[in-house]
Amino acid sequence: MKRQTVLSIATLLPVVLVGATLWLLSPAAAVFAVTHAADRTVIFASEEIDARAAQTETLNTAAIVVQFDDRRSVVREVEFDAPISGLEALQASGLDVTVAETSFGPAVCAIEGVGCPADDCFCNPDLFWSYNFWDGENWQSYPVGAASSVISQTGAIEGWRWGAFGSAQTPPDRALAAARALAWLRTQQDPETGGFGESFSSAVEVLMALGANHERPEDWRAEGDGRSLDAYLLPRARSYSLSGAAPAGKLAVAFAAADACRPARTVKPSFHYSETLGAYAADSGPNAWAILGATAVSETIPADAVDSLKEQQQEDGGWEWQAGFGTDTNTTALAVQALIAAGEPADSPAIAQALAFLASAQQENGGFVYDPKTPEYGADANSTAYVIQAILAAGGDPAGEDWTKNGATPFDFLLSLQLPEGAFEWQPETGANLLATAQAVPALLGHSHPIAVRDLEFCADRRLRLLLEQQE
Repeated sequence: MKRQTVLSIATLLPVVLVGATLWLLSPAAAVFAVTHAADRTVIFASEEIDARAAQTETLNTAAIVVQFDDRRSVVREVEFDAPISGLEALQASGLDVTVAETSFGPAVCAIEGVGCPADDCFCNPDLFWSYNFWDGENWQSYPVGAASSVISQTGAIEGWRWGAFGSAQTPPDRALAAARALAWLRTQQDPETGGFGESFSSAVEVLMALGANHERPEDWRAEGDGRSLDAYLLPRARSYSLSGAAPAGKLAVAFAAADACRPARTVKPSFHYSETLGAYAADSGPNAWAILGATAVSETIPADAVDSLKEQQQEDGGWEWQAGFGTDTNTTALAVQALIAAGEPADSPAIAQALAFLASAQQENGGFVYDPKTPEYGADANSTAYVIQAILAAGGDPAGEDWTKNGATPFDFLLSLQLPEGAFEWQPETGANLLATAQAVPALLGHSHPIAVRDLEFCADRRLRLLLEQQE
C-alpha cells in the first residue's frame, strides 16, 4: 500500500460545486449524521465483509471502494472497534489521500494521485470526488460529508467516485470479489521464499493482480516472519527478463503495475528487439507481451514490431500464440491490448475483426472458451478475464448489451467461478486455481494492460531516496 499523505482532517463535500445544497456544511447536517448513524441511510451489510468480521471477533470491518473513472477501481477493507467517520475510514485504508482546507471546510482533493493538488483542490470545475454508500441495491449519495458520516456497524460499503456530477459508480460486487481473491492469494504465499506457486511466472501473475489494486510487493508478506514478495522477485528478476521477449514484457507490465523497483541488470523488452525480425519475437504472443511491457515502462515501440503483430492476424480475426498453434482467445485478447497500447485506433478494422473473433467464442453463460472452434470444452476463468480486458481496452463495456448472452455478462460468469474462500476455479468443479484467481483480479477491477505506465526506478536509487527522505 502507498503511504498516506494527509494534510488535514477532511471530508468530501461535493456540494461545494452545487450551491443549492450548501446547507450540508451547516451544524444541522452534522447532527443529522450522528443521530442517524445506525439507520439504514448509513449502514448496510455485505455477506463478504460479515464473513471477514466473524473471523476478527471484536473488530468491525468496512469496505472502501474507490473508482477512478468509468471502469478502474481499487478496494480496501478497514477494521475498527469504535464508530468512525467515512473520512477516518478512507484515511485508514492506506490509500494515498490528499485533503485541504477550503472556505467551505475541509475537502478531499485526490485519492491515489487522481484529482487535484491540495493548493488547488478544485482545479477542474467539472470533476470532483463524490462520496456514496451502498444500500444493498444501489449507490446512494450521503446527505452529509465524510467527516460527519458515522460507520458504527460491520458491513458498511463506502464508495468514492472521481467524475462529473451524477457519474455512475459500478456496483461493488466485482471489487468485493477482487478483495476476496486477493485475500485468498495472500494465504498461498510461501513463507520461506515469499513466492507463489511452482514458478517465477506465478509470482509475476500475482504481482499484476496486486498492482491492479494499487498494492506493492514489499507489503505482501507471509504470516509471521515470512519473506515478502519483493524479496522473492528481486534476486530472480534478471534471469527471468533475459529468458525471452514474453517474460521481459510480462515482468515490465507487472513491475509498473505494482510500482516495484527495478533490480540492477534486469533488461527491458527492448533488449529482445530484433532488427532482423522487425519485432521483439517471431511469434505473436511473445511479441504482444513485449509491446505491452515496452509501453508500461515508457519505451519507444518500433513501428515494425507493431506492423509485424498486425500482419500475424489470421483470417478468422484472431491471433495464435505461436505459428501453427491455431488462433485462441487469450492471445487475441493480448494482441488487442498491445495494439491499442501502441496507438492502434480502437475502431480500426484489425480491432473490429479481433472483437468479432472474440464474440464468436462467447458461450450462453456469458463466459468465453479458449478456442471458439471447440466450444464443447467450455468457458473458463482465464479466457474470460483476458477477453474482459480486451473489451475494456477497446473502449467497450463487458457488462453491456453487446456482450450479454441470455441475461448473463462475462462478469457474471467470472463471478460464478469464485469459491467461498475467495479463490477462483478455472472451470466449474475444478477447485481453487492460483492462476485463474490472479488473472481474474485485474479484470474485476476494470483494468486492461498495461495497468500502469511509469519509468521504473532502480532499487538502489529507491533505497537511497527513501533514506534521504527519512533524514530530512
